[in-house]
Amino acid sequence: MAEDVLYIGIDLGTFRSVMVSSDSHEEEELTVIGTPKDPIARNFLKRDVLFGEEALKNRLALNLFRPLELGVIKDTQEDREFIAHFITHLIGLSDPEEYDRVVAVIGAPAEASYVDKTAIFDAAAGSVNAAMIISEPFAVAYALDMIEHTLVIDIGAGTADLCRVYGTIPGPDDQMHTGHAGDFIDRGLIKEIQSKYNGAQITKDMARRWKEQYSFVGTHTPESPIMVDFSIDGKAMNLDITDCVQAACEAIVDPIVENVKALIAGSNPEYHDEFRRNMVLAGGGSGIKGLGAMIERRLSDMGDVNVHVVDDPVRLGAMGGLRLAMEVPEEMWSSLTLATR
Repeated sequence: MAEDVLYIGIDLGTFRSVMVSSDSHEEEELTVIGTPKDPIARNFLKRDVLFGEEALKNRLALNLFRPLELGVIKDTQEDREFIAHFITHLIGLSDPEEYDRVVAVIGAPAEASYVDKTAIFDAAAGSVNAAMIISEPFAVAYALDMIEHTLVIDIGAGTADLCRVYGTIPGPDDQMHTGHAGDFIDRGLIKEIQSKYNGAQITKDMARRWKEQYSFVGTHTPESPIMVDFSIDGKAMNLDITDCVQAACEAIVDPIVENVKALIAGSNPEYHDEFRRNMVLAGGGSGIKGLGAMIERRLSDMGDVNVHVVDDPVRLGAMGGLRLAMEVPEEMWSSLTLATR
């Protein structure tokens, strides 16, 4: 009798991770883990580990950990254990115990795919029978069915990952990454506001929320000024941060453009035109209004450039992983077997 197989695609992100499965499970989880601060907190929470939004909701009673930093697993035994807990948690949301065999494709930031492959495999080993790790940009291209001479720009929280895709799993030379991404914008926004308004008291979470709601570059200025509430030396204020948001968002453009130019220049010259015309802007950063158009303008000296901005940046990487998991020949999965659950 044929085995009942569950296929899973995971996008393992610095800030947010996504899991989708062949039986229609779809789950998003903030990549954060919390452990009780003391026995009283443990007794109150009734658990040893909390994940995602639930961990943030109870943050005052927890020690919070974000095991991914700048696209890689933090190099401590504790963080490796936490990422194992987190991956096990994500896979568990798909009810894998109902299946004979579970296989997963995990999309990780480009740098993590090579530096931390062993740690991610070890983390998955207790929950799946076989696993494959691919870079998130490749997962995006696979989901879009754009794996023939495409250049993907995937802007996440920790890193912006860039990747040449041409019909096969990319190697290290096909990929570049920069720390000029979502977290960099958050830090820049705090600096811009504090430079404009002396004594401004801004947290990273406040900056991230404003970025997600208002981010723009270039001529895509909002119709009304961006007015937000924050304190200056403890005094409640409502002030305009429009220029601060623009400056923080535009700070990531030049480093990304330089990496795009390097990847194109380093490819086979016969395919330069195809890479220029087939660029994909993905990840949470693709939601910055006007970013695709600005990248096109900054690359115009290279010839005709087209940047396609994806419609579903949150789920796309995980969907690409799921599609690949379901299309990989069974004999390849046999060579990637990790363990018997």
